[in-house]
Amino acid sequence: MQSLITLGAASSPAVEALQHIRDGVDRAIGRDEGSHLDDWEETVAEYGYSILQLPPHRTIPELAADLVTVQRVASRHVGGRQYPAWCRVNSNLSMLMAKTLGSAGQPRLARDWWTTAEHAATTSGDADLRVMVTAERLIQGMYEERPAAVMLRRADATLARAPRAPGRGTAQLHTARTQLLALQGDGAAAATALRTAEEYLQQLPASVTRNSPSVFAYGEDRVRYTEVWAHAYVGGSLGELEEAVERALHALPDDEPPRRPAQLRLLHAAGLVRAGDVTEGVRHAHAVYEAQPADQRSTMVTSLAKQVMEAVPEAGRKQPGVAAYGELLASGPRRSMA
Repeated sequence: MQSLITLGAASSPAVEALQHIRDGVDRAIGRDEGSHLDDWEETVAEYGYSILQLPPHRTIPELAADLVTVQRVASRHVGGRQYPAWCRVNSNLSMLMAKTLGSAGQPRLARDWWTTAEHAATTSGDADLRVMVTAERLIQGMYEERPAAVMLRRADATLARAPRAPGRGTAQLHTARTQLLALQGDGAAAATALRTAEEYLQQLPASVTRNSPSVFAYGEDRVRYTEVWAHAYVGGSLGELEEAVERALHALPDDEPPRRPAQLRLLHAAGLVRAGDVTEGVRHAHAVYEAQPADQRSTMVTSLAKQVMEAVPEAGRKQPGVAAYGELLASGPRRSMA
């Protein structure tokens, strides 16, 4: 609760009074709290879109206020028949808060929300949700430069306990494993993990795999992004990398927000630099990062932009284009949550 106050969650006597009045109206018309579950599931689905569209400082206060409300309602159902369903809502909202805080460059606050999301998913009894939360946490951790070996052990342990039936969470965990293996330079294992992710994609229902710019969708674009990641980190021919980038861009939904295309192009740039084309890779990355609005330079975008610079050999750091790119990165993203 203290964290929510820090984040500016809506709380005032007027807000409390309005909520009290609304509760009274609901009781008068025979609407109990159980009937609100569908509304909250819809709210979660809407956030799945909005956190990709809006800058973090726009969504954090709304998420915080909704988490306060859900926490109050769930506390009145502990031990009841609907308590697991309220925990599922709580887990999803907590996961979205963790992802948004991570995008805002607040990994310390995000860490606690990831833990809350995992515990709420466990309490809900939804095993695939529990796997999904862990997979999303691992993916976020890569951009925060957490140790790949530690995260890979976590991924393997989670996979050993995951449901056997294909689910969105398990599919996402296989893409996370692919990326972690590529980070460690294990191209053969990464290729095997990618094939497994592709197989899971074919077994998921259309409601999950539809081409949609939502956190909760797992479509062709997720697998193709992972393929680009593997090529960018493990290496191979530039032709294969560029073909993978084209496939990934083509797989994106028509209304995809700007962050994902930027991430793909920055991965492409890093792959170019690692392949020895420093001038073109840095030029490409400079154009992509400079064009990204300051409030859309999320942790993921900025992390990939920095990795392009980190891939430049020491001998190439003095090139004028590389120095100019370093100055651009030094200007950094805006980190406001107000």
